[in-house]
Amino acid sequence: MDKGNKKLRIALISNNYTPYRGGVVSSINAQIAALQKDQHFVRLITLDFLADMHDDPAHVIRIQTPIKFKRQQKHYAIPWFMVTQLTRIIRNINPDIIHVHHPFLLGVKALEVARQFGIPVIFTYHTLYEEYAHYVPLPVSLSKTLIVKLVRKFCTKVDGIIVPGQSIANYLVRQRITARLVCIPSPLQSCYCNLSFIPGDYTSTRAIKLLTVGRFTREKNIQFILDACQLLKDGIVLTLVGYGIEYENLRNYAYQHLKLSPQQIQFVVKPPQAQLINFYKQADLFLFSSITDTQGLVLAEAMACSTPVIAVHGPGQNDIIIDNKNGILVSTPEEMASSISNLVNDPHRLNRMRKQAWLSAKDFMPEIIKEQLIGTYRELVSRVVR
Repeated sequence: MDKGNKKLRIALISNNYTPYRGGVVSSINAQIAALQKDQHFVRLITLDFLADMHDDPAHVIRIQTPIKFKRQQKHYAIPWFMVTQLTRIIRNINPDIIHVHHPFLLGVKALEVARQFGIPVIFTYHTLYEEYAHYVPLPVSLSKTLIVKLVRKFCTKVDGIIVPGQSIANYLVRQRITARLVCIPSPLQSCYCNLSFIPGDYTSTRAIKLLTVGRFTREKNIQFILDACQLLKDGIVLTLVGYGIEYENLRNYAYQHLKLSPQQIQFVVKPPQAQLINFYKQADLFLFSSITDTQGLVLAEAMACSTPVIAVHGPGQNDIIIDNKNGILVSTPEEMASSISNLVNDPHRLNRMRKQAWLSAKDFMPEIIKEQLIGTYRELVSRVVR
């Protein structure tokens, strides 16, 4: 058989999977679906958060975690004997390559096991990890330094690193990380593929529909968007879709501090996928304020639904947004508010931007990403003699 056509055996390793939601989980699901469609053998190894309450497909393998608990709406699971469990699973799977999605916990132990079996390891750099230092029960300056050192150490040991765009590649080079870097963005889920272009229908009488989607957490910087909407005041409806520990704080900030009304600011927690897609389609503009995301998959989801983006400058958005073409990049709430106002007052420009956003989403189709991913896998596998 031609080795270039040989189907690969792939083990994915992730600390987060269902019941978690978010960009990493969406990315993993889209990746698995595309690889399985091409008849590659794929298994996802993750943590057991819910015991027998998980409703997993056959390709998911849960590491046993005797200690499970929930804190601040988040599920936690503490595994024991990770190396022992991973060794048994990896031996049974016998993968050609291991693809790790986190540089901590399972990721570190999977790298250790991979070295025992001579299996190449590739790592996707999903986020700016040091920006989550406030979750570590240490002084932030200390925890940031520690996280940077741990991530750098992990990155020096893997065989390759997937980055979603050139901004993160440049960032890792500045961090003196010398592993092979490959730019491959995370793919869209199939439900966002093959959507038809939706032209805008703008009238002077209806409110402008604004949307943001993401976890309600400190690092997502959602207060920035609320500040921008407060400057606009009348004539807008902002829908915030997500969940997280900052939910009540954001409601209080919007309704009590900024004095915005529930008619202007609407919160929707964990809607079904079909409803989320409708929110995307019905929005005039998608707003994004995180500066910690390396891609921000929600940007591509919005664009697939013909919705252009106004976003704060950041590594992920700088790679996907072509300023004033498929979206607008801003630095302050005042700039965001001004950009919204200018666009809605120029419907022809906004419709052109909608079309360019829809076209931009084509770069994130699973079939395209899959070919890039498989090519990278094969190149790494070819280097290793087992």
